[in-house]
Amino acid sequence: MMKGDSQYFAQTPKLDLIQKQLDSDSQSNKLEALKRLIAMISKGKDASPLFPYVVKNVLSSSMEIKKLVYMYLIHYAESKPDEALLSISAFQRDMADKNQFIRASALRVLSSIRVPTIVPVLMIAIRKCGADSSPFVRKVAAIAVPKVYSMNEDEKDQLIGVVEPLLGDNNTTVLGAAAFAFTEVCPERGELLHKHFRKLCRLMPECDEWGQVLLLNALLRYGRTQFLSPFREGYRKKVPFYGSDEEGRSSRSSAARESEEEPEVTEYDMDPDHRLLLRSAVPLLQSRNSAVVLAVCSLYFHLAPAEEFGTVVKALMRIVRSGREAQFVILTNVSAMTVERPQCFQSYLKDFFVSTTDPSFIRELKLNILAQLTTSANVPTILKEFKTYIKYSDKQFVRNTIRAIGKVASNIPDVADACMADLLLLLNSKQEEVVAESVIVIRHLLQKHARKHPKIIRKLAALLETVKVPVARASIVWLIGEFYTVVPTLAPDVFRKMAKSFREEAEVVKLQILTLGIKLHLAEIEEPQVRTRVDEIFQFVLQLARYDLSYDVRDRTRMVRNLLFSELPGEAGALLKAKVRDVLLCAKPPPEFSTKPQDRSRFQLGSMSHIVNHTAFGYTPLADFPTVQPDPSVRGGQVGQERRGPTAGSDRWSDYSSSSSWSGSRSRSRSGSLSGDRSYSSRSGSQEGSRSWSRSRSRSQSRSRSPPRRRSPRRREDHSPSASSRSVSGSRSPSRSPSRSRSRSPPR
Repeated sequence: MMKGDSQYFAQTPKLDLIQKQLDSDSQSNKLEALKRLIAMISKGKDASPLFPYVVKNVLSSSMEIKKLVYMYLIHYAESKPDEALLSISAFQRDMADKNQFIRASALRVLSSIRVPTIVPVLMIAIRKCGADSSPFVRKVAAIAVPKVYSMNEDEKDQLIGVVEPLLGDNNTTVLGAAAFAFTEVCPERGELLHKHFRKLCRLMPECDEWGQVLLLNALLRYGRTQFLSPFREGYRKKVPFYGSDEEGRSSRSSAARESEEEPEVTEYDMDPDHRLLLRSAVPLLQSRNSAVVLAVCSLYFHLAPAEEFGTVVKALMRIVRSGREAQFVILTNVSAMTVERPQCFQSYLKDFFVSTTDPSFIRELKLNILAQLTTSANVPTILKEFKTYIKYSDKQFVRNTIRAIGKVASNIPDVADACMADLLLLLNSKQEEVVAESVIVIRHLLQKHARKHPKIIRKLAALLETVKVPVARASIVWLIGEFYTVVPTLAPDVFRKMAKSFREEAEVVKLQILTLGIKLHLAEIEEPQVRTRVDEIFQFVLQLARYDLSYDVRDRTRMVRNLLFSELPGEAGALLKAKVRDVLLCAKPPPEFSTKPQDRSRFQLGSMSHIVNHTAFGYTPLADFPTVQPDPSVRGGQVGQERRGPTAGSDRWSDYSSSSSWSGSRSRSRSGSLSGDRSYSSRSGSQEGSRSWSRSRSRSQSRSRSPPRRRSPRRREDHSPSASSRSVSGSRSPSRSPSRSRSRSPPR
């Protein structure tokens, strides 16, 4: 909107007034009404009741009114398909308009009408716009292809015929949309990318950010099917440092060759196109868009050797400082990366320290990453940081921190005692949640080395008088029953106290009390009085549990009675009594603290399925690497020998990718590629670009024909201001020869 149109956002008029303005014969009234409608839509208000009154103005002769009408129709065409069908003839007519915006808007509205009956009409429009002279119209045609495919999948073969020439387009505006159409319609047709692969790699840095993400995703999936795995055995090979250059070898003396071994370097047996793809993605790490950087990291994670993944970590850590929404996505991917390649993130350990301003979901991710990055070298720093987190007011975050300490102790046995000491100090905390979580973590750690710490078991048993959290109480009772042989005099006394409070305990505690009674009933207690007393208490607990309100407690009691006090005759009863000890007192493996809170390795990094940790709609898993190298000749000759496109950007990037000098690229762009770019960008209808191309071409031809002029030494040594001004002005004149234009270079 023009200056002064902000008044339409200040107040919201009634729809009746806008309707009268749309029905009026005055062009200014219609224009004002449409501006008010667009302002309402931008503020999130519903303007769909006026759809019939807006759609009839699509026939207006005013270009400004027609643009606003199409903006309105694009927003509501999908929700109002029946009303939009009334003006389908006007949309078809506008696709032949001289203005590229009108042509593109007509196709956007037509493709937004979700009615399968217009698919044939829409296919004709897409074919026509796919060959349009304007890159903007071709981009809209590529975006419309997936919409048609979603309405009628039977048109897939015809849509592929539209996508294939769009993939060969030389305009970077079109390539991103073409990659989107390819990914949505035919991602399995990798042969469509064969002849365009190298061009897409060169032009990728010049695409818009949305197109770069789509191209990276498409080329990643292409590389998984066309290149060998960089993680396979024998992928590396040792080559001499001096290569196969005979001249370099001969320069070394024979004495030196005998006295010392020739140095060797590690090189990768990689397809040149594979290396071209990885190198083409490196400049995108400097992008300001977090999605682009994350897409490059995903490409390197799934397609590059593990040793080269460190080149993208610095850029990844830069975007970690983004907003909280982007930070959550990035840290979720980093958490998955640290599981397989933690060494790449060791130098950025402090970047994952929790800040007081971090939300709860960011804190949890950072805690998990810190636990995964813990090593014997940095464990003092991380444990000191964890002690600070325990003082936070967020109770859930404190519990997660205690669990992280348990993960560290489980993963690094050398620091298990230090972690155990810190957890025991937490048992004296005044916060019941901290004590309860500490008990649970200590129970997991003691399950591995309980016989070495009988004092800790006794200290935990004393906490039954104060701890009220059911899970913590159940953990203490289970620990005493599991290692009753370590504390033989303590277990019967704990069982007696817990039987008194059986009715008031939670369900999870009642189940553990039953388990403790079973283990003591089957234990070999030498003292007859203790033996008799334990059996009486056990029968009392079974009687209480038989009429408990919980189904699980009653079922557990029924099973225990049938196993321990069964009266089956014959061999069945004898076999059951012989095996009951093996059933109820079997050895249990110690728990493992997994550093993977959720297994996301089966999904592609950066995908929606990876974030939500389940297969999202439309997700296609990454293909496995081929076991045999596919034929690389399908992509043309050697890398760098393919035909370059006519745009200036493609020439510049091809020069960069082939490691040519910047000055050579600059001279080539001055001679002809720049004018070619101007000619290409004017394909929408203006002929000024073609005239400039012809003029620049004629000038270059005339310069090549004109003989060089010889300058006198006196003129060459003249560095006065007048001389420099004459030289600059002469270089700007189109009639001067190339020798005269050399005066633009600075004096020696």
